[in-house]
Amino acid sequence: MSHRDDNLQSTPSTGRCLMDLKDGECGIIRVNHDRKSAEMGLYPGVRVRMFRNRKHERSLVIGAGEARFLVSRAIAKKVELEG
Repeated sequence: MSHRDDNLQSTPSTGRCLMDLKDGECGIIRVNHDRKSAEMGLYPGVRVRMFRNRKHERSLVIGAGEARFLVSRAIAKKVELEG
């Protein structure tokens, strides 16, 4: 019998990430695969609001609580949202 850690269950991805939000839309972070942005306050359970998402720009402007963040598209792809 092989040893497995059955306590570690991966939740299936919703396929929706931070980049999918349009200006003015909100979402709840389900999982963040980028440690640095998670340590800055973008961790699971946090409600985020998109302030600026322009396809031709390299970064997004989002809000979480009273803070505002400029997030690169590469990092935004790593932040999955609920539902």
